[in-house]
Amino acid sequence: MRFGCWLSGADIRALQRRIKRIEEAEKPKSSPFKTLFSSFDAWVERDVLPGIKSGALDRRDMVAVVAALRSWEADGTWEQAHAH
Repeated sequence: MRFGCWLSGADIRALQRRIKRIEEAEKPKSSPFKTLFSSFDAWVERDVLPGIKSGALDRRDMVAVVAALRSWEADGTWEQAHAH
């Protein structure tokens, strides 16, 4: 009687893909700012500050918006949003 692997090569590859999907799902998710701009600060430098300087964005409003979004960066709100 011959004892061999009861999984074929295709079965093993399917199992590897499934494990990879599970591992990827468990990784922390990046915020949209990190995904689109490489960092939150890069977004502020690239879009917010020039917008305020040109008058297109209100300084008072944007200070509040940036503070709220920055707190979401720090407390994991983006990761929780992706989980649902």
